[in-house]
Amino acid sequence: MSDAWDWVIPIRQKHLGEPLAGRYPVERLASAAEYWALHEVELRRHFPAEVFFDLRALSGGEGERARARLAASEGAHRLADFWVARDGEAIVAMFSGHQKDNETYRMWHSIVHPAYRRRGLYAEIVQRLLAYTRELGFDYVVSEHAPSNNAVLIAKLKAGFRIVAMEIDAAVGPGVNLRYFHNEAHLRAYEFRCGLARLDERLVGAGYGAMPLLREQLQRGPAAEVQATEPPRPSAEPAK
Repeated sequence: MSDAWDWVIPIRQKHLGEPLAGRYPVERLASAAEYWALHEVELRRHFPAEVFFDLRALSGGEGERARARLAASEGAHRLADFWVARDGEAIVAMFSGHQKDNETYRMWHSIVHPAYRRRGLYAEIVQRLLAYTRELGFDYVVSEHAPSNNAVLIAKLKAGFRIVAMEIDAAVGPGVNLRYFHNEAHLRAYEFRCGLARLDERLVGAGYGAMPLLREQLQRGPAAEVQATEPPRPSAEPAK
């Protein structure tokens, strides 16, 4: 096992070492296989049956060899975390996440046993993972959820996640893509793109493409700015 991620251990202990709600110890599992085996035995029966597709299996041996070559070229394995919280022998919650790239951590799978819901545990898990990923240095935390999963979507939005995309994934179906911005400047760029007029010097300085043109338009004064941004008004006279 590579020691490339040893520096993460004290940060992980800092944010995930304490029991959830001060009562339920959190254990990090060794692998995805162990995580999913436990999930199938202990928690699967509490959730609706769903159909997914294993796209890797569909790609066959050639696809598997191509992925292995890419992974070997990348170097150190990417960070992946698998946790279970217990109340004695009972499973309280399971949650996992992994590194997508050098900027992004993905909250992958997070569930709370029905008997332990409405105690703030999911919100606490989200806050701990946000603190954990912030200290690790990730710019973003992302997650994808079914459009019908209102409870989780609302919880994530309350925690500060933003909607960034909708997609139909061939493996899991339709999804709402959420992103949390650890970098405040990145969040302001997102908000500007959504229509909020919050340009500042840092954003302007990082702009490229048509940013010089935008700066020129703004420097012409209020009249030019209104002309550039205000939508055309309909004529008061009927069309002839």
